[in-house]
Amino acid sequence: MSEWRQVITEFHKLDHPDDPDSLELGQPVSSKEFDSLDKQIGFKMPPEFRSFYREFNGFGTKQDGETDWFFVPISIIPSLTANIRDWIQETHPEIAKRYVAVVDWGNGDLSGYLFSESGEPLDGFFIFEHESYEFEDAQDWREFIIPLDSSIRDFLSK
Repeated sequence: MSEWRQVITEFHKLDHPDDPDSLELGQPVSSKEFDSLDKQIGFKMPPEFRSFYREFNGFGTKQDGETDWFFVPISIIPSLTANIRDWIQETHPEIAKRYVAVVDWGNGDLSGYLFSESGEPLDGFFIFEHESYEFEDAQDWREFIIPLDSSIRDFLSK
């Protein structure tokens, strides 16, 4: 079993103890798909993200023939990111254009990466907490985009 498969499987078992077989794993991502994503979002995704998606194009829970994606497939990342950017663009345009969402919590919260102005990913894996966002220019963005963990691996290993 690959290291990523083991991490994902253990995470899923904790989150779905009554239905561990509901785990759906996406197929590996190609170099062409990574290049396309980088171009669409305006940043080169970090090495850990690439390692993860090189094995699994997201994962989620399958139920009644449908998949509820948690780590969304790479094809969904641009639209998920555009949605969050649109949401905070008016009050925090500099942060909006540097946030890339890859996890959909299904409740309005999204997790992903925050990039520096020079295009380097900031250390950590961040969550946008929609309940904390006040639609106010004066609000410190650190109140609604919060570091969760140092990496995807740490995030999934809790």
